[in-house]
Amino acid sequence: MKPYIAVVTDAFREALASRVLWIVSLGVFVFLAVLAPLGLRDEVTTQFKRFDVTSSQRLKSLLENSARSTRDTAASQVVNALDPDLQTRLRDAGKPNVKRLRTHEVLDGLNNLLDEQDWYDAELWKSTTRLSELRELDQADAESLNEVQQRRRNRLRLEAALPGAFHPRSGDSVRLRYAMFDFPDAFVLTRTQFVEILNKIALPLIVNLLLGVLGVFIAILVTGSIIPEMFQSGSLQLLLSKPIGRSLLFLSKFLGGCSFVFVNITLMIVGLWLIVGFRLQIWNHNLLLCIPLFVFLFIVYYSVSAVAGLIWRNAIVSIAVTVIFWMACFLVEVTHEIFDQFVAQPATIRQIAQTDGDLFATTQKGEVIRYGQSDSHWQTVLEAEFGSGTRAMGPLVIPQAQQVLVAQIRGGRFNPFSGSNDTLQLLTEQENWKPIDGISLPPGTREMFAGADGSLIVYGTRGISRAGNTLESESTEAPATGMLSGLLSMLKSETAGFTVISPTDLSLDTPMSVAGVPTSQSFVVYTRGRLIRLVAGDDQKLAIDREINLSGAANQRAAIAATARQLVIAREDSGVEIYDLQSLEKLHDVPLDTVGKPTQLNTPADGGDRVAIRFADKTVQLFDTSTGKPLSVSVPKQGSITSLDWIDSQQLLIAYDLDRALTLDVSTGEVIQQWQPGRDVWRIVQDWIVRPLHAVFPKPGELGETVEGIVIGEREIEAGPPSEVDLAYDRRILKIWQPLLNCGVFTLLMLGCGCYYVSRQDF
Repeated sequence: MKPYIAVVTDAFREALASRVLWIVSLGVFVFLAVLAPLGLRDEVTTQFKRFDVTSSQRLKSLLENSARSTRDTAASQVVNALDPDLQTRLRDAGKPNVKRLRTHEVLDGLNNLLDEQDWYDAELWKSTTRLSELRELDQADAESLNEVQQRRRNRLRLEAALPGAFHPRSGDSVRLRYAMFDFPDAFVLTRTQFVEILNKIALPLIVNLLLGVLGVFIAILVTGSIIPEMFQSGSLQLLLSKPIGRSLLFLSKFLGGCSFVFVNITLMIVGLWLIVGFRLQIWNHNLLLCIPLFVFLFIVYYSVSAVAGLIWRNAIVSIAVTVIFWMACFLVEVTHEIFDQFVAQPATIRQIAQTDGDLFATTQKGEVIRYGQSDSHWQTVLEAEFGSGTRAMGPLVIPQAQQVLVAQIRGGRFNPFSGSNDTLQLLTEQENWKPIDGISLPPGTREMFAGADGSLIVYGTRGISRAGNTLESESTEAPATGMLSGLLSMLKSETAGFTVISPTDLSLDTPMSVAGVPTSQSFVVYTRGRLIRLVAGDDQKLAIDREINLSGAANQRAAIAATARQLVIAREDSGVEIYDLQSLEKLHDVPLDTVGKPTQLNTPADGGDRVAIRFADKTVQLFDTSTGKPLSVSVPKQGSITSLDWIDSQQLLIAYDLDRALTLDVSTGEVIQQWQPGRDVWRIVQDWIVRPLHAVFPKPGELGETVEGIVIGEREIEAGPPSEVDLAYDRRILKIWQPLLNCGVFTLLMLGCGCYYVSRQDF
C-alpha cells in the first residue's frame, strides 16, 4: 500500500509546484477577503417600495374610485389625507390635459401618511380585512409603541384600506451593508426574502461560476501534466521497478490530482460557508455538501484528460482534448435546450377539452388548436406570436349552447390580468370551428368556467361576473386604445355583456381562486387565506353563506375545486385538504406521494365524489373526496401529463407527452381512446436525434442543477415569474440524481479504458 500512497503524494506535490496553483489560491483568499465585510442590519418594514405593488393599475384604480365616491370608506379616508394636488389628479384621472399619475407619486403620497395619525378612523377600518399583526398593534396601548412601530402600524392600515394592491411583507427587514456603509434602499428586503435570494440565486450562482466553470478549468490546466509526465524517460521505469501494478499506478496518479483539487475546493467552500454564517447569520450546512460534488465534477473532466494523457503523452494535447470534450457537452446541452424552448414547449398542451368527439386544446405558446380526425394533426384555430407571452384561457365547452369558448390574454404569461381589449372567441360546428368575435372580457379577468345552468362565469380582480344570453359581439364601436384605455375600463362598474354577481362586501384579493359547485348556483372562493361559500338569491346575485380563515400563511397561492358535497383546496405550502361543502369543516388531509407540488385540481361537472390532482412533476393522482383516499386505478403516462379534464365521473381526458391525449376509464383503468398526432420535421429531429444524443451523452453541465438542489434544499423551483393568483405557474423539478448517475457511468468507463490501455502497452 505504501508505494501507491507515495505515488499519490508525488502527484500532489507536482500540482503544488505549479505557479498557476499559487495564483489561484491567492485569488481565492482575495475573493474571500473582499466578501468578508458584507453584512446585514435589521430594520422594520415601513415604507412602500415599487416592488411592493402587486398591480399599479389596481392601486390607482382603487384610489381614483375612492376619490370620486361619496361613500365613507377606509380608502376614501386615505385619499382625503393625501396632498390636495394629488387628490385633484386622482379625481380627474383620464380627463384631457390632466397629467398622468405615476406610481412613484402615489407611493410618495402614501409614505407621507406613515408619520401622521389623524387620518385613521377605527370604525371605517372595521370592515377591512386586517392581518393578525395589525390587530395586535391596534389593540396595543398607543403610548407603548415607539415611532417605528407606529409607522409599521400605519403601513398595515394602508394595506388593509387598499386590498390587493400590495404584497404582504413581514415586519422584519434587513439592509445590506459593506463594512460601515449601508446599501441603498433598493437592497432592503425581508429576512425571508433575503434568505431565499441568497440560497436560491446568489450562492448557487457563485459556486457554479467560480468552481463549476472557472475553478474546474484552472484545475485541468494545473493537473493536465501529471499523467503525461509519468511517461517521461526514466520516470515510468523507476515506478514500475517497484511492486506496483500499471493500472493501480495510473489510478494512483489520477487520485493524486484529485486530492489537490479537493484541498482547494474545500478552502473555497468552507471560507464561503463561514462568511455567510458569521456575517449574514445564515448557516446553510448544505453548502458543505458541494465539496464532494465539485470534486466529482472535476473527476469527470479529469478522466478525459488522464486518458488523453495516456494515449498522446503530451500535456497540451491532454488539455486540448478536455476542452473539446467540454465544448461538445456544452453544444449538446444547448441544442437540447433550444429544441425544448422553441419546439417542444410552445406545442405543449396547457388545457384540453372534448365535445361530441371533437378535441380542443390551448398551448403553452397561447394558441388554440383543434384535432383534425381526417389527417391526425392538430390544426391551429387561433394563432399567437412567438415570444409575445400570450396566455390562452379555455377551451371551455358549453354543451347547452354547443359552443367552445376561448380567449387570448396578451402578455398574460407575465401579466395574469386581462386588459381592456381582450375579447371572447366563440367556436361552433356550424361555422366550421372558425373563431367568432365575442363580447369583451371584464378587465382583470383571471379565469372562466361554466355555471351549472350553462352560463359563462368569469372572475378576477373585479369580482365574479356572469355573462348574458348573447356572447357574440354586437358593438360596432372600435375598442379604446392607448395608454389610458386600460385605466378607463377599470373605472367602469361593469363591462357590457357581463353582470357582477359577487357580493359588494367581497374583495377578491390575490392570491385567489374561484370554482362553481356542480348542479347548483353556489360558488366556493379562496382569497388571501379565506375560504368562502357563496349562494345565489332569487336575483342570481351571490351572498356570503359561510366563511372560515385557513391556517398557514395567507399569501399562499391555491387552486380550488368542488363536488356536489365537498370542496378540495390545494395550497402550495399546506398540501391538499378536503372540506365539507355545507359546513366548511375540514374532513381530510389528502395523502400525497410525489416530489412536486400540486398545480391543477379537477372535479367532474356531474358532481361525482372524485378529484384529479396534477403535480409539477407531471404526475396525476386520483382521490375519492368522500373518504380522502386514493382510487385504485393506475393512471398511465405518469411523468409526462400536461393537462386533464373530466368528461364525466367515469372518464378522464388526459393530455401527455406534449401534444398527445387519451381517455381513461377510471373504474377499470382501461384506455378508451387515444389521439397521437403526426409530427413535423423539427419534432422528428428532436425525437430521433437530439433527445437520444442528449440521453447517452455525459451531462456534467447538469450537475449545476444538483448544486442548486443541494444549496436550496428543495427539488422543485420556480421556472418563471410566479403569478400572484395562479397555483399552476411554471415550476421545474431539479435533476439531482440523474446527472450524478450519468456522469458516474461515463467516468468509470473512461477510467476503465485508461486502465486497460496502460496494462496492454509496452512502455
